[in-house]
Amino acid sequence: MRTAGLLLLVASGCLSFCLTLIIRGLARRHRFVDEPEGRKAHAQPVPYGGGIAIFLSVVLPLSAVAAVVLLLDAQGRPTWFPDAIYGDFAVHIPGAASKLPQLAAILAGGLVIFLLGLIDDRRRLGPWVKLVVQLAVAVGVAAAGIRVTAFLHSEILGAVLTVVWIIVITNAFNFLDNMDGLSAGVALIIGVIFVVVAAQSGQLFIALALVPFVGALAGFLPFNTSPASIFMGDAGSLFIGYFLAVLSVLFQFYSGPTVSFRPFALPLIIFAVPLYDAVSVTLIRVREGRSPFSGDRRHLSHRLVQLGLSERLAVAAIHLLTLGIGLAAVLLYLVEVRIGEVITIVQTLVLLSVVVVIERAIRS
Repeated sequence: MRTAGLLLLVASGCLSFCLTLIIRGLARRHRFVDEPEGRKAHAQPVPYGGGIAIFLSVVLPLSAVAAVVLLLDAQGRPTWFPDAIYGDFAVHIPGAASKLPQLAAILAGGLVIFLLGLIDDRRRLGPWVKLVVQLAVAVGVAAAGIRVTAFLHSEILGAVLTVVWIIVITNAFNFLDNMDGLSAGVALIIGVIFVVVAAQSGQLFIALALVPFVGALAGFLPFNTSPASIFMGDAGSLFIGYFLAVLSVLFQFYSGPTVSFRPFALPLIIFAVPLYDAVSVTLIRVREGRSPFSGDRRHLSHRLVQLGLSERLAVAAIHLLTLGIGLAAVLLYLVEVRIGEVITIVQTLVLLSVVVVIERAIRS
């Protein structure tokens, strides 16, 4: 589906770029801005609303694809439909049509998460309110049949793990949104890695769903790199975390009976950086007797700045770390022997250990 995928990527990227421009102006006019106060680094009000552009640039193209699949599945190729694109779709139409209920469930949950973040950007909801809504959405996704299944004979256990995974990854990207371009950049890198692995493994539904996600982030990032002219806010960070979490649950990291480490290791490796940031900052807050949801400047990016890096360099370092570990995940998928899997997993642990050792310089 190269032609359709490329068109989808370009369309979502252009849509995101244009919407970000429009929303940035509207946000300034209506004072939908993040004021410079407290621990915040920016000196001038910065518009919110980037999350709106990202959400629409993912949902609208995917809805258009769903409409095309339904049309072609029901009527065949209309005379006006381009041959090149139809050739991409024709082989996959029956399978794609069967996946549409799952896509509808994913987008419905994404809408709720997006609206939750948008309200929080405007009115500042408490952490427990957000957590309860996230829990309800995650339970709804699991009830729709989207759940962890690898080696699990218990549907209940699979559903519980699914709910926990969605909540953790959703909030990990929300935590990571603490410097210009950081969370969106990490999500873009992870999204590209997932597209590559999904395409290689023939999981075209997931690959096609991720293409507009990648395009939306690529169109938004030019406005969000330091100094950012617009923030995506919780509406964006919660949505991108949720979207990646749900698609990673759907992703089949193995085929058939296997004793491979791959089904367990791959998602943890791909999401290693946002998970490390979320876990480390949570442990710091708990150790200091504070709420895990209390805001501060103790994230991985802030700790790198304390080591002497500029904010831009700290963001670049985390992006490179995400890419380095992500490439290890791609290699892990290609490795067929156990020793190769072990080496790839150890490599990931070594990369994270280097970060831990460097961070200890702050306290030495």
